[in-house]
Amino acid sequence: MGLFSVSKKKKQTPIEQQVIPKSEQIIFEKMISDDDAYLIKLADQMIQGKPLILNFEPLDIDQANKAIAFFSGVVYAISGEIVNVQERVFMFASKDVYNDGSMDEFLKEIVE
Repeated sequence: MGLFSVSKKKKQTPIEQQVIPKSEQIIFEKMISDDDAYLIKLADQMIQGKPLILNFEPLDIDQANKAIAFFSGVVYAISGEIVNVQERVFMFASKDVYNDGSMDEFLKEIVE
């Protein structure tokens, strides 16, 4: 082999990406507290691109308002949207979750 010979290295094939259905990416949570650390943990997941469907029924009205205000701020910061799924159940997510229309279909399925 010469100094400038062609290397016969085997080409690396790209790793195939597994397509994860949106329903497996969504975080479903029945709110148990309005504790700041708990809210931040959920917000971090939303910032990472996972939609949150949160049930606020277990919280009293003041706790629910605090949590909704917090998540509304996070949604604003990531240019997202809030969808009222049912009474006291909301979905918080970035706008790109709604681009292909599958999320709207999914929400219709869970509401019916």
